[in-house]
Amino acid sequence: MVDRADIEAVIYRAAFVAVRFGAPASTAQAEQDVAWCLEPLTMLGRTERAVLGALVRDLAADPTSNRDPFIATLMEMIDE
Repeated sequence: MVDRADIEAVIYRAAFVAVRFGAPASTAQAEQDVAWCLEPLTMLGRTERAVLGALVRDLAADPTSNRDPFIATLMEMIDE
């Protein structure tokens, strides 16, 4: 499925967005944040990107409450 390094890059980027910026100021900003966070996962389909995008937006809005589902979803995608 997905290389661990790519998953770790997404986790880092999403954490950076959540801590540095918090909830996005606009829909356009949210879309840019999601696109940047998911950039390492170019192989994902539209549905998977939509699911992860929603998780990134949730994480930015409330990192403490939303980190577990975000990380769990990503960890399920790793090639072992």
